[in-house]
Amino acid sequence: MDGLSSLHDGWDVSVLDAFLATWSQARRTFGSGAPQTGEVFDNSGSLRRLQSTVQTATPAGHWTGGAATAYGGANTEHGRVIGALGGLDQRLSAHVTESAQVVATGRRNLDAIRQWVLSAAQSVPPGPNREQMLMPIVSKGLARVSEVVGASNGQLNTIGGKISLLGTEYTALGDQKFAPASDNESEDGPEGKDDGDGQGEDDKDKKKGDDERRRDIDDAAD
Repeated sequence: MDGLSSLHDGWDVSVLDAFLATWSQARRTFGSGAPQTGEVFDNSGSLRRLQSTVQTATPAGHWTGGAATAYGGANTEHGRVIGALGGLDQRLSAHVTESAQVVATGRRNLDAIRQWVLSAAQSVPPGPNREQMLMPIVSKGLARVSEVVGASNGQLNTIGGKISLLGTEYTALGDQKFAPASDNESEDGPEGKDDGDGQGEDDKDKKKGDDERRRDIDDAAD
């Protein structure tokens, strides 16, 4: 970052003015206003609660058979995906907050450099050699500005790479697999579960009731 060569044509513009112009350009790269932190991206609390709710909706204890097993597998996968989304949200939030901290630190460092250069310049007496005496101060200030911008950009690029990887993980969660239903199983849930002989439990109960009623009728007829 050579502010003097790009902005200084002779001594019509002072070296201090050239530094301030270059510093302003660098400062604009860090934006304005409070840096956005990651809290707005973190829905992990709601997702964890939803995961807990899903995990309680299991067929254990009140529903058995192949369909129950399939439903339980799909339910477990739902819970896993919801929990994983919560974890990704937390990581995304942390990365965004980290980037906000990088921006805030860069701004503070630039402000400190500007203040140092101005304070040092005030100690230089006026006279025909003032500009030449300011050169070492300004050169050091420009070098420090370049270091801050370079370090901040490197950190932000690293964080951006991590956020891109999270995007891949979010996408992968969309490829969740559910437990397959067997050919003999009904898709209607507990009401249509099958014991493997082509009849669901409800059908068996209905047939049993019909048989009992027929026996009652036969007994009454006798």
